[in-house]
Order: sequence, then C-alpha cells, then structure tokens
Amino acid sequence: MLSTSSEQIRNNVTQTSSLLEIDDLCIGIAGTQLLAGVSFSVGTGEIVGLVGESGSGKTLTGLSVLGLLPDKASTVGSIRLNGMELLGADPRQLRQVRGSRVSMIFQEPRASLHPSRPIGKQLVDVLRAHRDISKPAARRRAEDLLGAVGLPNPRRALSSYTFELSGGMCQRVMIAMALICEPELLIADEPTTALDVTIQAQIVALLRRMADELGISVLLISHNLGLVSEVCSRIVTMYCGQVVDDDSVDGLLRRPHHPYPWALLKASTIDVGGLDEHEGIGGSPANPARPPAGCRFSPRCPHAEPACGDDIPMTVTIDGSRTRCRRDGELELGGVLS
Repeated sequence: MLSTSSEQIRNNVTQTSSLLEIDDLCIGIAGTQLLAGVSFSVGTGEIVGLVGESGSGKTLTGLSVLGLLPDKASTVGSIRLNGMELLGADPRQLRQVRGSRVSMIFQEPRASLHPSRPIGKQLVDVLRAHRDISKPAARRRAEDLLGAVGLPNPRRALSSYTFELSGGMCQRVMIAMALICEPELLIADEPTTALDVTIQAQIVALLRRMADELGISVLLISHNLGLVSEVCSRIVTMYCGQVVDDDSVDGLLRRPHHPYPWALLKASTIDVGGLDEHEGIGGSPANPARPPAGCRFSPRCPHAEPACGDDIPMTVTIDGSRTRCRRDGELELGGVLS
C-alpha cells in the first residue's frame, strides 16, 4: 500500500493556479526534432513528476525552462512562468530567473559543484548573486540550510570540499544550493541517480519535506515511475519527445489510460501498491530523429493495432486526465490500487 503520508500529500494538493505552463513546445537541434508539441503545466505548490526512459526528452524539457539549450537549437511554442514568457527571453531576464525564481538540481552533483572551492563559498556566492545580503548573513543562511537538508555538522561542512563528501552528501548540498534563494519552482533532474536505494528514499523524502515547508513547486524528472509516485500528485509521461499521458498519481495507479506508463510502472524497482513482480519493457526506445508513424510506442506495445499507425493526438479522458492512446476505453490495463 502507499504510505499514509504520500496519500495525504496528494489529497492536500490544491492547484490554485498554473505557475509553469509549457504549450506546444518543439525543439530541434541540427535539423532533428527532439521535442514534438510538448504541453503540460505545474501548479502553484504542486509536485509534478516527469517520467520516461532515457532519450524521451525529459531533461531537454527541463533545460528549456531555464534557457540552457545549445546555441543552434530551434524552438517553437511557449514556456510561461507565472505569465512571463521564457522561451526566447532576453539573456539578462533569464539570468534574473535562474537560481532566483527557478532552480535546477542536475543529475551529477559532483560535476555541478566546483571541486576547488569550499561548499560554503559556493552557497554564499549563489545567494549574494541574487539577494542583497551581507557575507556573514549569507553564511549563516547557508549553514542553516545545510542543517535543514540533513548534513551532519553543517558548520564544518561549509569548509568542506566535494571530494570530502559522499555522493549522498553532495546531492544534499545541491538541494541546499537550489533552495537557498527560495525559488518559486525547483526542477530536480534525476536527483537520486547513482545513489543506493536507502539514500534514494532519503533524498526523495527530503525534497518532499522541503517543498512542503517552503511552499515551492517541484518538477521531478525521473525514469522511475514507482519512485515518483511516492512524492508527486501528478505524473506527466514522455516517450520519444512527446507527452503520451498526463494523470494524477492515484488515477494512474488505479486505472492507467496508456500502455507505456503502465509498462514503466511494472518495470519499476520501487514497490508500489500490490505490484509484486517487475518486468522489463520489450524492444528498444524509439529514435526521435526517425520516429514511428502514429503512436510512437506502438512498435513496443502489446496492445497495438494497425490503426495505431495513424496520427494520435492527446485527448481528455472521461476522468479528466490526458492521454495519447486511441484504444483508451477499450483496454483494461488494471491498476495497483483498489
């Protein structure tokens, strides 16, 4: 069964407005379209999971919010943060947004932290770049935040270097750095990569607690749907550069609308509900440079029919979720919650 705390968090989520709105986002690099019409939103105070296998476009979507795309990337569509258009925004405007209003936790903390600067200096520099605050006050803020994210002896940690810290500790430092300016939106890109299962659970619980205490919105990017289902209120599933499903966690676990997120759930290494056995997804992920016609998941889908090769738009289901499956309503995929 899902934990009581997880269910309570989902039930308490009230989406008062859309903080982040991504509408019909298309991104091409070197003549190859990598994202095709991606649309979804993140509500104020909401924790949304963005899931899919490697190469599905999750990280590219997250980077596009901060304008961290290659110079030669071509973009179409819209990315709005509380009404402010970010796609194609002036570089000066984006610098004011990055770290201050939107922060990102990258996949490899050691690659994102400076190896020859103490942790404390890096945190202080980030805070003072966006806030009018003295060095002593910024250092106190950094120490308090390191303690809040669970680092033992935070005062000593301020003087530590990355090589003196474990992978889990470095990830906690990255979380502290992302939160130090109290952003409106936190994008966490595979924050548990290369961590053991115990530390994974601790990091996810930490993100959930910090988001709840600070009231920020979170876009949690992961390939592990089971892991995401423990912390998010809603899950957006991507496959081969497209959004194929957008549903509440409870809705997805009770009655999946699309075979792909259901396959991801069955392949998850995290136990969810009554799912006792795990199995991989057959075949290889589709190449966005040469996507299959129609439903891009159809070559790997055990429920595919010839008509699945036709164009399939996102449709609103009877319970208000969105899916890109022409057989929705026909298939009985079953759920893991009663």
